[in-house]
Amino acid sequence: MDDSNAEEVQRALLKNGLQKQLDEFQMLSAIFCNPGELHVDDYGCIDNLNSYINGETNRLTTKLDYRFDLPLVPNQKVQILVELPHLYPALEIPRIVIRSAVIPRDQERLLTSKIEQYIEEEVVEREEPYVYQVVGWIQDNFTELMQTTGEKKESNHTAPGKRSVPGIEPVVFERVWIYSHHLKSKTKRQTIIKTARDLQLTGFSRPGKPAIICVEGSQHDTQAFWRTIKPLKWQKIQIKFNETETVSSENEMAALRHFQSGFREELFCEMDEDSDTEDQPMSMSLFMKFLEKHNCGYIKKELFGFHNSSENAIS
Repeated sequence: MDDSNAEEVQRALLKNGLQKQLDEFQMLSAIFCNPGELHVDDYGCIDNLNSYINGETNRLTTKLDYRFDLPLVPNQKVQILVELPHLYPALEIPRIVIRSAVIPRDQERLLTSKIEQYIEEEVVEREEPYVYQVVGWIQDNFTELMQTTGEKKESNHTAPGKRSVPGIEPVVFERVWIYSHHLKSKTKRQTIIKTARDLQLTGFSRPGKPAIICVEGSQHDTQAFWRTIKPLKWQKIQIKFNETETVSSENEMAALRHFQSGFREELFCEMDEDSDTEDQPMSMSLFMKFLEKHNCGYIKKELFGFHNSSENAIS
């Protein structure tokens, strides 16, 4: 077999695997069809895979990734993130991560190892997709997984009145306000948005000059966000202010969030159709109205030295 034929065979195998990924996703969409159960952040990845399969492009620019939000413990949603390498299912295993605001990062890594072990030992037939099998196993065994990966704690470590879930400890809610000299790079802006959404953080990013970013959620996740974006090339970037409070459930976490609709980019400028958005000056009036709308008027003093009657940070 010459090189051209070998490449054609490899391409055909790749297309076959990618088609199986898309077929599996359609099946999962039909099964997990309740609102909010199954998410895809960027449907452009599905378009890219379809274009490659149909011969409309020779480039695979993304991997298929999606996430489940499932009520695996009382009064809390647990996120199962799935990222499929291009050679899944036949030659590569998927990356499947369990994440929740109340699961510490070290325990998350242990859970990921348990999932990989299950795939290696229990998924015998890997020619066909098996994400549904793995997710079903997680659902059926979640309590046991949390118990075997969680640290043993004395019962008196649980705060009075707080219900303890095996393997889950109270966590710290944090809201972080970040200030930068400017933010124009589209790659950097996309990294900020994707990282915040992957970590299930809420808040906003204001590109341009100055740049203002606010993220809120589990302190494990807000600090992971900061560790991710800080090494990017900045003229100047700093945490201006952070707010923390201990919580023991996702409902308590949700009640503290000021930005309930997720994480998004906000411009706060009077739009001029002839100018690039990142070059638009920020309208301080629009920004202040936005802060007041989200009960964040107090931050004016921290960001710009403005005084405000409300000094109570978390409410």
